[in-house]
Amino acid sequence: MLEGISLLRFDRKVLLWAATALALLLMFTVQLRWIPAHAQAPEPAPITVYSPQTSYSVSPLSVSGQTYIGLVELLEPLGSLEAKVDGKKYKLRFTPPGGKTEEAQFTEGKEKGKVRGENYKLPSDFVLQNGRGYVPLAVIPNLLIKLLSLPTEFRPAGRRLFVGVTPQRFTLELRQGNPSRLLVGFPSAVNPTIATGPGGVRLTFRREPVVAAGADKVGYDDPLIIGASFSEHDGIAELNISGTGPLMANFADGGKTIIVTGAPPPPPVVAEKPAAPAPQAPSNIPPAPPQQHQPAAPRFLVLIDPAHGGADTGAAITSSLPEKDVVLALARRVQHELGSRGIAAGLLRNSDIAISLDQRAVSANAARPALYIALHAANTGRGVHVFTEMLPAANTSPKSLLPWDTAQAAFLDLSGSVAGSVSAELEARKLPNTTLLAPLRPMNNIAAPAIAVEIAPPGDNVDQIAAAQYQEQVAQSIAAGIAAVRSKLPEVRP
Repeated sequence: MLEGISLLRFDRKVLLWAATALALLLMFTVQLRWIPAHAQAPEPAPITVYSPQTSYSVSPLSVSGQTYIGLVELLEPLGSLEAKVDGKKYKLRFTPPGGKTEEAQFTEGKEKGKVRGENYKLPSDFVLQNGRGYVPLAVIPNLLIKLLSLPTEFRPAGRRLFVGVTPQRFTLELRQGNPSRLLVGFPSAVNPTIATGPGGVRLTFRREPVVAAGADKVGYDDPLIIGASFSEHDGIAELNISGTGPLMANFADGGKTIIVTGAPPPPPVVAEKPAAPAPQAPSNIPPAPPQQHQPAAPRFLVLIDPAHGGADTGAAITSSLPEKDVVLALARRVQHELGSRGIAAGLLRNSDIAISLDQRAVSANAARPALYIALHAANTGRGVHVFTEMLPAANTSPKSLLPWDTAQAAFLDLSGSVAGSVSAELEARKLPNTTLLAPLRPMNNIAAPAIAVEIAPPGDNVDQIAAAQYQEQVAQSIAAGIAAVRSKLPEVRP
């Protein structure tokens, strides 16, 4: 009996150990199966949403190998949104601008929901995390149509979502000549980032729903422009134009046309040689009369300097819109408006390149402009700020040798006249504006009349700073203000 009792006790210990091991194994297995269900995979790339109100990016969530979109992140920029969690239920009320309030309800872990009082089935379970509701990406276009009653199109290859906007289909027209020109036409004004290289130009569209009208790739039998290719990726669209040599791009038709043509060759660098002594003429030969040179015709040039560029992005106007892009777009509009008034204007930078402050001043002074304009942008304040340099007035003549740090002091009166004229034109267009003094580089180094113009949003919505209508009004005010005081500014000989 004693031996049987000992064996029974031993068997019970073995059974208890086995049961414990099995329980631990089951817990471990459950944990392994639980981990991938909660977004442990790398997050997918953001999606850019284009709408009549604004353009913005939404970061998706990976759940069980599927891509989900947060309803608050998606809907909040498109209208008024109320969302709340009631246990496992997620309820939201959404009101589009000028539209009717619609309601939707989903339940965590369930495919069935309600939208506008009707049953709505998701392709996979609704996810609730940290008080936020997520639906599968695949259902987004149909769900937005129901909530907004607007046409919606998702372009998965480019990760671009069009909500209530008509895609802008561009056209290409090659005009052969010397040099040839490629005209890229759009139904409305665009504002791409332009990057130039040794053999091409790249136009990057981050805020416009630009798509190709035909084939994504076009080839040309031309000695300069040999092709164009369009692509969509990572929420942006790109148009690459390739050539056999350097190309440049300029805006026309109020931003509806971009003209790509050959870039002018850089001027040759000629080393200055010391003058050789003049040979002595025999005493019996009279000296030759001095040659008569025709004076060069004067020219009136306005030099526009879009601030920042390259790695120097300037202020972050929004999360996806740097200052350097805003001011480059405005500079092109100002150049166009001045040209329409018969005033020659050049851009100190016409692409996304970095230029130091000293380089800007040296280049500007070498160009000898009749007027220098620096352009800046800010996401704080309202309207347009017009600056002149904060320096004490100097009795130095503009024709004399000017100190580098205070070269602008000799031109303060003329700079003030331009600033006042631009401010008056802004006032005439009912644009809020302020005229200020500030120590701004490189304006203090400029040996010509000079002003700086900083644009801020016209209202409470910071995205309005990039609106074509607002920038056109500002550009027209600047150009009209310059034209009004042109007779006061001295023309500079080349």
